[in-house]
Amino acid sequence: MRKIIIAILIALLVIANVFTPYKITSVHIQMRPEVVLSIGSFGVTNTLLTGVLAAVVLLVIGWLATRRLVDAPAAHSLQNAIEGAFELLYGYIESFAGEHARAFFPLLVCFFLYILTSNWLSLVPGVGSIVVTVGDGAATETVPLLRSATSDLSGTLALATISVIASQVFGVRFRGWWRHFTRFVAIDRFVTFFRDLFRGRHPSPSMLLQGVLDLFIGLLEIFEELTKVLSFGFRLFGNVFGGEVLLLVMAFLAPYVASLPFMAIETLTGFIQAFIFTVLSAAFFARATSSQEEAAPSDVATSQESVVA
Repeated sequence: MRKIIIAILIALLVIANVFTPYKITSVHIQMRPEVVLSIGSFGVTNTLLTGVLAAVVLLVIGWLATRRLVDAPAAHSLQNAIEGAFELLYGYIESFAGEHARAFFPLLVCFFLYILTSNWLSLVPGVGSIVVTVGDGAATETVPLLRSATSDLSGTLALATISVIASQVFGVRFRGWWRHFTRFVAIDRFVTFFRDLFRGRHPSPSMLLQGVLDLFIGLLEIFEELTKVLSFGFRLFGNVFGGEVLLLVMAFLAPYVASLPFMAIETLTGFIQAFIFTVLSAAFFARATSSQEEAAPSDVATSQESVVA
């Protein structure tokens, strides 16, 4: 009986592979997102459409989960599932972000849910296979109607920029603008040297050398913040775009046979990439809000980056 069921499933997969209405007839690989709709001078790309769709999906799920809030939700309810997932994520972030985890959590959840939803939408049948014709005359071309929002480099760089700017905002909020500013332009030793000099205290000349070293370290901190945008953006883009190309090729060869194992792998990869982006952002937020003597958040970020590499 089991062999008969397996044979029937294989036959159905082969039939679906031949007669599916969403079969990809050609492999179209392009890094740049394609414009599928123009509103005046504004071009709407297929990645932007998918990003908006991801936001709509999250809004609908949020509405369904909160329309009948109760203090003790049922074990198998949507509210209970979402609350349980949020508690796990919050507990992990709190383990190294400490007392500021509550302030970081709303933005971090937005990162996680948006990236996860965008990644998983690319696995939905029709995304990448439903095509439209754009252009006029000889310039017409057939392009996918939808592509993963995180396969657009401009989108991932935008997320990375938001993360880096947010770390500066949190740093100013919890440390004060002067302490946060002197992390990058370290002039404390110079101020102390000249203050003592004018008061006749004969400060040590080595303090000036230490001040120069602090300025150099501050420049490295500025460079690090700038490179975070590229590191975050290209890491997420590279992983998602590579997975998208892999699934596209597999779907062209055999959509319901060879592509199924790879879809399972990409489902896990989509979750891992969303989780890593969120955790790294949390680690850098924690580092920006801690004193320079506290190395734990920095160590967490370093270890997470080594795992990704």
